[in-house]
Amino acid sequence: MRKNFLTLVLLLIGTFAFAQNGMTKFEQLPANSQEFVNTYFKDYKVMYVFMEKEFADTEYKLRFEDGTEIEFNAKGEWKNVSGERNCIPTAFILKEITNYVAAYHTDMCITDVEKDHNRIKVELNDHLEIEFSSKGKFISYDD
Repeated sequence: MRKNFLTLVLLLIGTFAFAQNGMTKFEQLPANSQEFVNTYFKDYKVMYVFMEKEFADTEYKLRFEDGTEIEFNAKGEWKNVSGERNCIPTAFILKEITNYVAAYHTDMCITDVEKDHNRIKVELNDHLEIEFSSKGKFISYDD
């Protein structure tokens, strides 16, 4: 009996967790995420928005028709932008970073950018990865 009860509880928890994940509408994104998309990706067509809730944390993944993806945290701040090997708009990236790429990699473009607590990593279209501080100071290369 106890084993059946435990199985039922786990099944209900799994069902509840699954019910919190799924497709949602663009309008359900936090306001600052919508503003980010409308400002920097206004010419892109949204294919879908996926919301994932895990306990107290919510994340959103937006995918455009060309394959570009943006991940947002619960506060609506971008975490990752991936162009799937295509160049992405860069106006939202710190000028120190875009200036560095323009100065030292003149024929390259940024295809991915990932931001965590104290670092920003960009990937160029030649697959070279460059790591910067959260203030845009160069740290290292990783290829």
